[in-house]
Parts: sequence; C-alpha cells; structure tokens
Amino acid sequence: MPTPDPGITGTAAPPIVQLTNLSVKDTWKGLSLSDINVTLPRGAAVQVVSESPASAHLLMRCLATLDWPCRGSYLFNGVTLPFTRYERLLDVKRNIGYLYPMAAMVRNRTVEENLDYQAHYFSDTDLARHRSHKERLVKGFGTQGALPFCPELVSAMEQRRAIVVREILKEPTLFLAEYPEEFVGRGYLSFFIGEIRRILSRGGVFVYTTNFRGLGKELKPVTLHLENGTLSEELAP
Repeated sequence: MPTPDPGITGTAAPPIVQLTNLSVKDTWKGLSLSDINVTLPRGAAVQVVSESPASAHLLMRCLATLDWPCRGSYLFNGVTLPFTRYERLLDVKRNIGYLYPMAAMVRNRTVEENLDYQAHYFSDTDLARHRSHKERLVKGFGTQGALPFCPELVSAMEQRRAIVVREILKEPTLFLAEYPEEFVGRGYLSFFIGEIRRILSRGGVFVYTTNFRGLGKELKPVTLHLENGTLSEELAP
C-alpha cells in the first residue's frame, strides 16, 4: 500500500498530484521527459500544450500510473506512490479516470457489464449510488440504447461515449483526457463540461489535451507547456 509522505504535516489537504524531479521514458518510441516538477492543487483544470503529442501522451500515461518513472517521486493526495508492483497501485488507480486514444471496452461483455465491472470488483462500492449515477450519465451521454449490446455491435461514437461514462463513474479524484472532444462529440460537450465541473467542485483535478478552444473558454485552465522533454512553464505549489 502507498504510505503518507513524512514531509506532509498539519491538517491542510495536500494537493492531488505532486511530481518532484520526475523523469519517465518510453524506450519503444525513444521518448523521455526529465526533471518534471509540478503541483496540481485541488479543483484545478490543467491543459497540457506540447508541439509533440507523443510527449504529452507520455506525461498523461505517467500521471495515470501506466508508465512508471525512472527517477523522482510522485505523490498522489499526499501519498508517495510505490512503483514496485502493479497490485500496490490499485487503490490509486481506482481514483484515476483516463480517456486516451486506444481506450477500449471488454469485447465479450455488454456495454452495461463494462460499466458495472469496477463497481463489482471493489467490495466497498455503494451499489445503489453506482446505479443512480450510471442512469444519470447514460441518459446524459445518450448511450441507453447501447447497454444490452457488446461494444462491437454499437457505433464507434456510442462506444466512445460509453467509455466516458465508465471513467466518470469512478468518481475520479484525477481525471485525465486526451482530446475529449473526440470522445463526446459536439452534441454532448456541454454535458461533459458539466461533469468536469462536478469533479472540480469536489476537489478533483482535470488534466487534458485538446484541439478545441471551447474547452479553455469554459474551464479557464492553467496551461502547462512541454518543450524539449520538460516543462517550460509550471504550476506554483
């Protein structure tokens, strides 16, 4: 299990994410990020801007604990993450939602079973709350008709919106999204922004990349610039 960082004391809630001197590599693509120092406070909307989409993707995967840092520390909600075994990160992963280009659903399960998977995986899930939350999101994203079918039998956009429902159903503390406009489409963007505001209002953090300027107008994010494998502009602690 992750353990609280001894340097954090007092009663003030810690930031959701704190990266210190962090470096991460993608050896397959020959990419690396180095000396990343950033603090993401509660309630922050953060847009990652980079001339290299692959570098932004690597940072997002690191935040999602899918790519492990080779140096430095990653504190999540005041806890130093132990990048030693996958199982030790499960409690953190359940609090992270992530929309990314290759996100998919389990093919031999219905869309509804995909949405319910995590609720039944964790024994402490409030199932009544989960059902109520699911019904509201399914209606809001227009995926009611897809529920009884396996993903391959519904349209690509229905699959993508169902993935959005799945990730928001986690009620994530950290929600990561790469080009979310490609998941929800313009018709459901207002509802999506409303859900992001819900996450921010309860102290969560939203980190995203986008080609759609409308998100910035609605959320008024802080911008992180990635250049030459590191941050050229950083959030203040």
